[in-house]
Amino acid sequence: MSIQILDTPEDFQPVYSDGLFFTISADTTNNYKFRYVYDLYVNELLVFQGKATPNPFGLGVIDVSRIIKTYTTNNPIALYGSTPIYQHLTFPFSRPYQDETISYSVNFGYEYSDSPLGQVTGFTGNGDAIGEPGVESGLYKSFYSTMGVNGRATQQDFNIEPFVLSGTPTTSNPTTSGLFLTNSPRIRNIQPTEYYTLGFTNYYLNSGSMLSEPYYVEYKFYDNNGNLIDTAQYQNVQINGGMLPDCGWVYQSYYNTVLTGNTDWNTMYVGAGPMNIDGFPANCAQYTVQLFGEFTGTTSPPAPSPTPTPTPSSTPGCSPCQTYDLENTSLEALGYATYTECPYGPSRNIELLPGQIYRIDCACEGSLVLTENITATVISTCNDLTPTPTPTYTPTSTPCACNAYTVDSLEAEGLVSVSWTDCDRVVQNFILTPGTGISFCACAGSVVVSGAHDIFDNGSCEPAVTPTPTPSATPPYCECVEYLLENEDPFFNGYSYTDCFGDIQVSSLPGFGVTTLCACRDSVSPSGGISVSELGAC
Repeated sequence: MSIQILDTPEDFQPVYSDGLFFTISADTTNNYKFRYVYDLYVNELLVFQGKATPNPFGLGVIDVSRIIKTYTTNNPIALYGSTPIYQHLTFPFSRPYQDETISYSVNFGYEYSDSPLGQVTGFTGNGDAIGEPGVESGLYKSFYSTMGVNGRATQQDFNIEPFVLSGTPTTSNPTTSGLFLTNSPRIRNIQPTEYYTLGFTNYYLNSGSMLSEPYYVEYKFYDNNGNLIDTAQYQNVQINGGMLPDCGWVYQSYYNTVLTGNTDWNTMYVGAGPMNIDGFPANCAQYTVQLFGEFTGTTSPPAPSPTPTPTPSSTPGCSPCQTYDLENTSLEALGYATYTECPYGPSRNIELLPGQIYRIDCACEGSLVLTENITATVISTCNDLTPTPTPTYTPTSTPCACNAYTVDSLEAEGLVSVSWTDCDRVVQNFILTPGTGISFCACAGSVVVSGAHDIFDNGSCEPAVTPTPTPSATPPYCECVEYLLENEDPFFNGYSYTDCFGDIQVSSLPGFGVTTLCACRDSVSPSGGISVSELGAC
């Protein structure tokens, strides 16, 4: 009487396809009011509960693509390291700004009644156990893309293997392996003034068996007579906007550092147009772009300095365990740290922005490996804590000289990224669209701005420069109103407001994004194409 899963989608499949179908069966479909029931999880969160009536063969055919489509996104903004850029400006590598790829899983069960008019009972799908759906599908991933749709097809037919980079392409030109995520013609005309980017797969595309290893991109430039002018190679490393810390790493050594279920890196972009490529030869008449994966069999990288992957002990857990505050003392350079979580690992690799402070909740003593611009302070001893997949920044009580700053964007088209350490020693980030500005309080010297801008130091402030009307310090703080914010532009725009507890909040909306919030009346201050509508009292 248990559920059987007969057919599933591919482990890594475009969301805009013939469907993401699960086919299931049970031997109880002749019972009254029988229906299959299922719970759909996206990025480990329950997002949908559904039911399916058996088809004439008693099978449950469940397509989750229409739900998954609402959770995958495509955005003209990409990330070069931690810096937002326009995707078309990518060189050599960048990754999606937000959820272009998501992970999902489904739990299956069924329900039926013992009589025509009886009450329906839900079963886990495991024998006669009563309860919520309990037969697990395992982890799958889907990404914002499409494949050819065959209206006459009777089953799914998608093969991701040609797009998985797992070695140097060896087949004849054009290759049938190591492909970019595109159906564009292999040979195309392009003008010297054009930008062009290509997408590709990267890292573990499922829970651990399908690995795409694009180690470097190679450009070959030819003159009008077909003679090779130059060859350029760029490694898929962090300093180039890529994934790996440096050239000494292999993908397998990242297994315990970035979880295989992570979707941030599963699709990436590489610059492929003449305007994307640095030092594009003036006499180039044609050129090729190819990604290569060259794993040679070892899963341990050569030991750089500092060693990026401390190895957790195979014996019972480490002791003692400590809570640390890390601080990047540089105001310009990124910093890196690795550590082993107590008591058994895994090893973690983190990046700190200039001036950033980061709290490690619980690490094995002696496992910290830091670049020279990172200092570590022991806060306390700690017990074993559950690892946190998404680290959070914890303020410290260490005071700083607090100054008021104003930053104005001077960009005609591009974005300006602003980061600073606020007066509670918490790192803040904000994106300015062309012609906008922001005022804030920050630790003196902690402000880092990319792009054309003006910055003004307005002297000391306590505790913050208030960009919006200041509410009363005692309840009631203000008249609290719900607002609808809609970004009518295709790029990011920022806004600030005073929340109903009297605190100043600063945030941003992606292109064509929508959000609602509760704020003190008349305190919402939008920039760019954000419109504000009042919905009523909160």
